Amino acid sequence: MKMRSLNHVNLVVSDPERSAAFYENLFGMERQWREGDFVFLACGEADLALVQGKPLIHRRFHLGFRVDSRQEVDDWLAKVNAHPAPVTHGPQDYGGYYTFSCRDPDGYAIEIYFEEGQRGRAGDVTRALDA
Repeated sequence: MKMRSLNHVNLVVSDPERSAAFYENLFGMERQWREGDFVFLACGEADLALVQGKPLIHRRFHLGFRVDSRQEVDDWLAKVNAHPAPVTHGPQDYGGYYTFSCRDPDGYAIEIYFEEGQRGRAGDVTRALDA
């Protein structure tokens, strides 16, 4: 027996509307609904749920978005640089894995990467935070 798919990730954020606007405007996520302190955004087949509270930042936690080419990573980097999303790592080329990371308004790390071949080689964009 196995799970069909990942449905959503829930982030605790200081201001759900501010965070929703960030993910909608920068990454093109679509608002599905809001109920109380929750905002649900769609990203492909999964949702990003934002709930109001004290953010729970851990230096190893991040959201990863896989794109289709190195050029697309560079295009996203240019778009991120035009928004209030500080780049904290990269771009870095690890051979078959090309990546950079930035931060959302609460400090959650966001990785945008291209990976050659099968999915599953996990890049560790948080390694730079250890220094």
